[in-house]
This record gives sequence, structure tokens and C-alpha cells, in this order.
Amino acid sequence: MITLLIVDDEPIERTALRRMIEQGFGDIAIVGQASNGREAIELAEQLKPDLITMDIKMPGIGGLQAIERIREAGGDAAFIVVSAYDTFEFAQQALRMGVRDYLLKPSKTAVVLETVGKVADEVKASRRERESRARDKERLCRMLPVVEADIVSQLLFDYAPSVHLNELIALLGAPEFGEGFVLNVLLLEGSAGEDRPGGQEELQARLSELLETSGVPGWIGRLSGRQLPIVAFQEPGASYRQTAVGLGRRLVQALRRGGGPEPFIGIGGPSAGLNDLRRSYHEALLAAVDPSLPARFCLYEDLARHDAPSAGDRMPELEKAILEDVRRGGWEAAAAGAMRLVDLHESAGLPLGIAQQRIFEVLVIVARMLEEMGYEAGKPYYSRPAASFVQLKAETGVLLGRLAEKTALAAGEPDPGLVNSMKKFIKDHASEDLSLERVAAAVDRNPFYVSKLFKSHFGMNYIDYLTECRMEAAKQLMRDTDKSLKEITFDVGYHDPNYFSRVFKKIVGHSPSDYRKTLLRPAGRS
Repeated sequence: MITLLIVDDEPIERTALRRMIEQGFGDIAIVGQASNGREAIELAEQLKPDLITMDIKMPGIGGLQAIERIREAGGDAAFIVVSAYDTFEFAQQALRMGVRDYLLKPSKTAVVLETVGKVADEVKASRRERESRARDKERLCRMLPVVEADIVSQLLFDYAPSVHLNELIALLGAPEFGEGFVLNVLLLEGSAGEDRPGGQEELQARLSELLETSGVPGWIGRLSGRQLPIVAFQEPGASYRQTAVGLGRRLVQALRRGGGPEPFIGIGGPSAGLNDLRRSYHEALLAAVDPSLPARFCLYEDLARHDAPSAGDRMPELEKAILEDVRRGGWEAAAAGAMRLVDLHESAGLPLGIAQQRIFEVLVIVARMLEEMGYEAGKPYYSRPAASFVQLKAETGVLLGRLAEKTALAAGEPDPGLVNSMKKFIKDHASEDLSLERVAAAVDRNPFYVSKLFKSHFGMNYIDYLTECRMEAAKQLMRDTDKSLKEITFDVGYHDPNYFSRVFKKIVGHSPSDYRKTLLRPAGRS
């Protein structure tokens, strides 16, 4: 229903126009009448009509001045000006104010109905467009946390990021950032409220709001194994330490106020760019090794080292290299790195007990990282204190071997039925906002397991497979229907025709419009 306000200083004109509109339209409701400009301004504010017919010549505040005042007050009604004076000056001024049309007094009923009907149709079209944009915005808001989590997972865990990583970052509107760093939020076991329904969504929403209010742009990863990674970006020229300490303190306070699990946050060092964030993530894992610190957060650069100066510079890099080897599945390289780490402690003259404790801390971090990647690693324990550095190396090799066996069993040859179920679910739901978590839930598996399964079995990311399904569906719609490209965009699961066009051209090799032209070209003609 379109609401309309009639403004005219002549009662007979208002009555005549009202009668014509009420008899001519069933979907236009006249909500008020005003006899001068001042009344028009007041009623426009009060009634918020969709359409206003405005007489130009009125005592006091004239029609054009009233339109200007209504616009300044934020009114978005469409205007039709009404006047007995057919002057170029009035028409020109009205057009500058965005008036939709012009009626001359007296006008025939047919002319009035045609003009009012045309503008009413424009108002309806504008309303539909606003509602469509609002729905798209709502869908995008629901999708953004999923996109953020996918980006973080690819940057920190995936050895070969998706070919669409840059498009996903562009979809988020990548922040203008200086250096980035990673925070690893560890939610400690045994805390109240950790298993509440909807806890993960509430946690991500709370952290997202905190990032926004703190002025630190960032992306929030997905919660897995009681750990949640966050990529934060400091403003150009800002101090890394000041930004990291301030954000760490605010995160701890916010999580404690929420009544959830007791948090501890490890904070990695600044990275030179997106490709260097994985190093910062490994540092964040190492910084969270001792969650008993009273501050409830720790910067990697503040870790108290018991190493001799000559060995101290080499040990952190070797620890990070071990984590990277494990992430890639290079267990032999990780074991060799662990042996070198033991040798470094011995050559530095450190006590055997301190060396065993430090190696144990590294193994705990390896187990946490594996849990975050979807493996049930369990916590590694030495059976007893080592009697020598030789025994420490042997025991460490055994523990790493057990962790490797668990990941090998978990990543074994998948059930063909499971793989087929995943493929069918994605194809059946490709037109929806389909997240990795939703795919994993459909087959009752961990999201990281599903991600790794896609890479090992299909040689691609799940989002690349989803994109292929959508492109095939788009090509079929172009072949079998006469739907517009905009309609096809929404039908296959995208919300932005420009983004759909870019992805289609990258995958298919032609823009959607060019591809459709090739379908229309007669066979045998080039």
C-alpha cells in the first residue's frame, strides 16, 4: 500500500484530487491533507507518507520551500508538484529538488491517474529495491563470520590456500592495515559456562563487537579444541606492543564479563604481511604455553627464556620450525628438529630437567595445534624424568611417533560413502550460504577434518569445489532458461553480480555475458 499526503491551499482542489485517487486506485491510501506549507512539513514528519502532491503557490511557506524543508528533515517521500502556472522557472527548480513529476491545474482525470500511477509504481520499485538490499545486507552480515573464519583457517593452517582467498578478503573489505599479528585465545577446561548452547556464536559475536569498539581491525577464526585464533591489524604508525597489550587486556576482560570459560591469550609477534601470519600464529601458540600467568595473556617477545645467550636466538626459531613441519605433516623433519632442540639445550649447558620441561611444553603446543586442526591428539606425557639427554631424545621421539600415528589413523583412507555424502550435500545446497561447519555437521565430522579430506581426496579446498558446483549450475541455467544474469547470480548462491561475474570468468574463462553469447551462436560459425 502506498500512502499519500495532499497539500493544496484550495479545499475544492484537495477534495477533487482525493476523489479521483480514491476512485482510481485500490492500493493508494490518502493519510492526510494540508492547506499550507507549514502544515505539510508537520504532517510529513508525523505521517511519513510515501508520496506527496504539493501545490506550489500557497500563502506563507510555498510548495518548493516546503519540499526543501521536508528533505532537510530527512523525509524521503516522492513529490508531484501541482500548479496553475506552467513556468519554466518553477519546473527547473522542482527538477533540481528531485521532484518526480508535474501536474497542471486543472488536469483531466486521466492525466492525474496516469501521473500519480507512474510515480506510485516508481515508489513501489524503489521500496522493493530497498528491501532487496536490506535482505542482501542481512545475508551478508550472517555470512561474514563464516568468511572471516575461512580466511583465518586458510592463512594459518592450509598449506595451499584457495584460489579464491583474495576474493574472500576483498568481500570482507580488507582493512587498511600496517603489521598484523595473531592472538591465540585458549579457553581453559573446567570453567563454568563453557558448554552452553550457542556459546560459540555468542563468543564470536562478543569478540567481533570488541574488535570494532576497540578500533583494532581483525578477523576471528573458528573455535576448535578450546582454542580460537584471531588475526589483528595495527593501524599504520601505531606501536605493536601498545596495540597488542591493550587488545589482550580488553579481550580478557570481555571474556570474563561474559561468564564463559576462563581465558588465556598468547600473542604472536608482528608479521610483515599476510603470508607471514603463520609465523605469528606459531609464536602465539608458544606464548600460551603457561596459562597460569596472572595477567591472563602473554606476548611471545616477553617469554622468559632459560637459554644461554648463544642458544637463545636459535631455540625459538627451531620451535616454530617444528610446529610448521607438524602442520605440513612432515613428522620426520619435526622429529629431527626436536632432536636438534635437545642438542641445543645440552650444548648450552642447561640442566636436564629444564630441557625436558621445555621440550614437553613444545609437545603440548603440538598437541593443541593438532586438536585445532581437527585431530584428537590427547596430551603427551613423559613416563618419568629423563636420566640423560640421550634418553630425553629417545622419549621425545616416541611421543612424536605416537602423535604421528594418531593423525595418520584419523587421516586414513576415508569411507567412500562419507565422501559421496559430502559431495551430494554440497551439490544439493550449493545455492545457500554453505559454510565448512555446516558441511561438517551434515556428515558428523570436524570442520578441519573435512577441509583436509577435500584437499587429500579432491586436490582442492571445499570452497573451490563449492564454487565449481555453482559455476556448473550457472552454466546450466544459461543454457536451459531465459533468466537474467542477475537472477542467475542469486539462484546459484551469490549476492553480488559483479563478484559472481569475476569468479565465473576466472573459472570458465569467459564472462557470463560472453558465455551466454556462445550458447546463442549457431553451430559451425566462429
